[in-house]
Amino acid sequence: MASNVEENRRLLSALELPECEGPKLKAFPYRNSPITWIEQISQPSDQSPSQAQGHVFKVEINSRIYALKVFKFFKPSTYRHTLGPIRQRDVPDLLLGFHTDPFYAECRAYAQIETQRKSQGLKRKDIADCYGFMALTRADEEVLEDYGIDLWWDIPPDDEYRKTAEGSPARALVKEYIEEDVEMDERTRKHMLTCVKWMNRNKILVNDIHVGNFKGGTRPVIGWEHC
Repeated sequence: MASNVEENRRLLSALELPECEGPKLKAFPYRNSPITWIEQISQPSDQSPSQAQGHVFKVEINSRIYALKVFKFFKPSTYRHTLGPIRQRDVPDLLLGFHTDPFYAECRAYAQIETQRKSQGLKRKDIADCYGFMALTRADEEVLEDYGIDLWWDIPPDDEYRKTAEGSPARALVKEYIEEDVEMDERTRKHMLTCVKWMNRNKILVNDIHVGNFKGGTRPVIGWEHC
């Protein structure tokens, strides 16, 4: 049986994720290209520990600027207690993780957004693009350490899952980088509400609805999951 480290490496080398029924996000086409780390542009310092899912950086890959969201590590069985006594026995950790891990939730959400855009023939893009997922190299993880970031911070060192999974590559989503902040006025609020309603109609649950998650043109950039 493969170790958790080997399994996590295998998953991040896949062509699309998550490996369960439903929408799937493709791997970033240039995921083996080196990353130039420019600056940290967002962090979960204003969130509660349970909401802090990752850190966002401005990076350069192949001479193009992106926003890179790096996710903290997640213990697949975290929400097993919510399944009830009967279903707990039937759902393996891996499948549970595909449906509860914030990284996989955003993979599903972005895949669903793209699917709905195409099926509805939408040309205008009111939601920031996501170009795929990628694994970080050890050199990239050292950059995160220099920023003082610990992606295991909420899982104790003596936790059994962490003991078997520590050494797994960090996960990230490569997103469109948008420089401009929004000017919060009545027009902006109405447009933000229109975006949120569109996602809800298309089975996307929007989390973290606040001005910091919207950029130029009131385009939401982070914080949602597929229902």
